Amino acid sequence: MGIAEKGHHNLALLRQTLQLDGLTTAYLEAGQGETLVALHGIPTSSLLFAPLFPYLPNYHWLAPDLLGQGQTAVPPTGRLDYAAYAKHLQQFMARVPPPQFHFLLHDLGGLLGLDWASAHPEQIKSLILCSTTITGSWWVSRGLYAANWVLGRGLLEWGLSFTLKRAQHLEAALKAEWAKPWTRRRLLRGADHFAGSHLQRIRANLHRLQMPVLIVWGEQDNVFPLPHATRLQQAFPQASLHTLQHCGHWSPLDAPQEIAHSIQKFLSAF
Repeated sequence: MGIAEKGHHNLALLRQTLQLDGLTTAYLEAGQGETLVALHGIPTSSLLFAPLFPYLPNYHWLAPDLLGQGQTAVPPTGRLDYAAYAKHLQQFMARVPPPQFHFLLHDLGGLLGLDWASAHPEQIKSLILCSTTITGSWWVSRGLYAANWVLGRGLLEWGLSFTLKRAQHLEAALKAEWAKPWTRRRLLRGADHFAGSHLQRIRANLHRLQMPVLIVWGEQDNVFPLPHATRLQQAFPQASLHTLQHCGHWSPLDAPQEIAHSIQKFLSAF
């Protein structure tokens, strides 16, 4: 059974939608207990976290599809830049999560989530950071977007599988869904998601985040290699770092049981 088949198990029962500023917004909701809000990045969706659900059944999961990704609609006009993503996320966070929750952040979800958390630190019980950045990467901020522009969505469909490091595969339908939004027209509507100005602002506000922090990283992450995890650990002196062998950028797909064990151990300590 492939990752997508496992991840899609009973997801139709978990899928919720709401209207945010007239835009149909989808999110996964599962389980009961303390709430764990999970934010994915580019080019994935909330399904990135679905493999974790069975291993952490005693938590209330909320995982939105970010703007124009997964099952969240693409606005017909306007910008799709960082500011648009942040506005859409702000609307979701004001409507759906409870007053306090744990925050699991991956890739672009890390930037958006840390940005949001810095403005609402009283709502965050803990932070769990996976394969994201606070220092940037030329390859991510320029190279991947340029390659997407030249080679189109096919590059993403190929690259999604390439970033997996264990003996698993992504179902073709899931790869197609994740790659589908990333047309040249979409890139023209905004490609500043990892811009230095956003990262500089986020770094300047990290001192507001004094809650417990867990950093979980694949040792073979070729999107944000381990030095990005080290810099996060330096920014959060209270953080613990857990690395995963033979694991890449899509760590919830590569090693869901190991990540869930790390999260459970971390959250049970306080």
